[in-house]
Amino acid sequence: MWAQVEMQSLAETLHAAGPDRDTLCAGWRTRHLAAHLYLRAHQPWQLLGLVSGGGVAELAQQCQDPARYHELVDAFTGPVRGPWRLSRSRVLDDLTNLVEYVVHHEDVRRAGPDPAPPRSLPPEQRAQVWAKFARTALGFYLSAPVGVLLMVPGAPTFRARPGGDPVRVVGEPVEQALYAMGRRPQAQVELRGSTTQVEKLRRWAAGR
Repeated sequence: MWAQVEMQSLAETLHAAGPDRDTLCAGWRTRHLAAHLYLRAHQPWQLLGLVSGGGVAELAQQCQDPARYHELVDAFTGPVRGPWRLSRSRVLDDLTNLVEYVVHHEDVRRAGPDPAPPRSLPPEQRAQVWAKFARTALGFYLSAPVGVLLMVPGAPTFRARPGGDPVRVVGEPVEQALYAMGRRPQAQVELRGSTTQVEKLRRWAAGR
């Protein structure tokens, strides 16, 4: 349910932005992101490099034409065919797509010199974003040099990385996902803990 809601909202934002707005995805404009989203939903084999041609770069090139861009955004939200159509079932859609759509939505909203402020999601959607992101959080912090506790207001603390004297990453579910998934400068989280441990996590997060 919430993945469908977020997908439609993301599509509206992409339409409003047009094909050449910056995103938080390095080297990608909105037309590249639209191409990625379409292929992920409808032709996922193209993202695996199993066939030549038709990938993100080629579609993005076509979408320099605004009419083609808007057609592709509409196609992204259209019915899915083939064996992967089950990914749009209510349970699997939220499980596999909700966090992806939320993060890519912020990739558009928060890019550029005048980023949009965080959204206030409905409580049910907020809870689902946290539940779905927490399933994958361990993988994002696997290489962290310190213990990591994720703290969302009103939710139980989640241990994303074992270790003594852990750093507590405090923030809303969307901000937690953005921080863990590489959008750290734009994620509104607070790092709490000893100065040494927090600095270690900051350096790791910055890739140093």
